[in-house]
Amino acid sequence: MLVNFRKKEYGAISMKNPESGFSLVELTVVSVILIIISAIAIPNIMQANRNYQLDGAGHSVASLLQQARMQAVRYNQPQLAQAPFNSTLAFVNDGSTSTYTNGNPDVALAGALTFNGAPTPDHGQLDAYIGGQAPQIVAAIGFNARGLPCSAGGNTCPSTDRGYEWFITNGNGGWEAVTVSPSGRIKSWRLNQATNGTCGYAACWQ
Repeated sequence: MLVNFRKKEYGAISMKNPESGFSLVELTVVSVILIIISAIAIPNIMQANRNYQLDGAGHSVASLLQQARMQAVRYNQPQLAQAPFNSTLAFVNDGSTSTYTNGNPDVALAGALTFNGAPTPDHGQLDAYIGGQAPQIVAAIGFNARGLPCSAGGNTCPSTDRGYEWFITNGNGGWEAVTVSPSGRIKSWRLNQATNGTCGYAACWQ
């Protein structure tokens, strides 16, 4: 009787605790769903990262230009902000040299970003914002002792009613711009829509 009781007891315990798990079909379905989600999410994440890099570069370069402007007023002499085309470095000096010197205020662009002197997207919106004469796309922007943008070169650096534009690209269709108005207002922009703009211009910057 005792042996039979134990057999029944063990049999009952075995039936109450069956082993469970996922079937191969269930694992396959979950794997396919994860792959689809990844395929959708990864491009969006990469695009967001590129936009973040452009925005960060634009704000940093705008701050550097503002620093050049403040230094010109503080030292009561022209200061020159330089960003050679196709380079990754912008810096400020007094204009006595066109090369970077250790200790100069500077901004290094991240990733694949570079300064570009021949932007392909339309920048009519930026030109209209700056006003005055057609703005110049140059590698060097000067500020005189009054804090106004001026033609680079010379000790006097007379102010002008022409603004300036710098362009940064990631080489993948993304663009950032930094503008300096004739009154010295500095602003960064990111290209929002390259063609068929709905902002009243061929391309939209924000």
